[in-house]
Amino acid sequence: WGTLFFAAVMLLLFSSIFWLAPPIMDLVSGAVDSIAAWVGDRLPPGALRDLLVEGVLAGISGVVVFVPQIAMLFLFVAILEGCGYLARAAYLMDRLLVGLGLSGKSFVPLLSSFACAIPGIMAARTIENRRDRLLTILVAPLMSCSARLPVYFLLCAAFVPDVPVGIPFLRLPAVVLTSMYALGVIVAAAVAWILSSTIFRGPPQPFVLELPGWRWPQAAVVL
Repeated sequence: WGTLFFAAVMLLLFSSIFWLAPPIMDLVSGAVDSIAAWVGDRLPPGALRDLLVEGVLAGISGVVVFVPQIAMLFLFVAILEGCGYLARAAYLMDRLLVGLGLSGKSFVPLLSSFACAIPGIMAARTIENRRDRLLTILVAPLMSCSARLPVYFLLCAAFVPDVPVGIPFLRLPAVVLTSMYALGVIVAAAVAWILSSTIFRGPPQPFVLELPGWRWPQAAVVL
């Protein structure tokens, strides 16, 4: 039951990110576009305006638009950690990850990589063992981050017919999209197993984790 509850929590977490973040992302993108339009109106045509508007500001827009998703993921993970649940989730995942040469402590970095591989790699710093830390860092980019989601949607819309699969409300594009995410997890698991059996070969590291008591998250710590 703990594993099923964990799956439901993760589904709710990711669903809330994809539901809450787009309006904020649109506001951020619109704000940067407005600044770019303001700068473009006040500079004469030429290389300098093209550099600022189409280079600097467009580049900034392509980066900061993903900040809301990353911030929400960190917020939700901090809440789960603050109430004591994240340690229990790592315990649940330890048996599965050990079979791939990882440990339960690799779970949080790999989970973060579904939003963006960069915070996932950053989160790997909490893994004390150098072997497990490097292995987690190498596997993290194989997770399907949120930046790939628009590409997945584009491919599904262009090449996958919108037909039901078995039951009317289950559509083929949704199955293909889920399969793309599953393929990333399968490839990451295979790469982790191969690397742990060759380059990063070594004895399994003991997974020692203190389970904190259940408590309300401290607002100051979460923020």
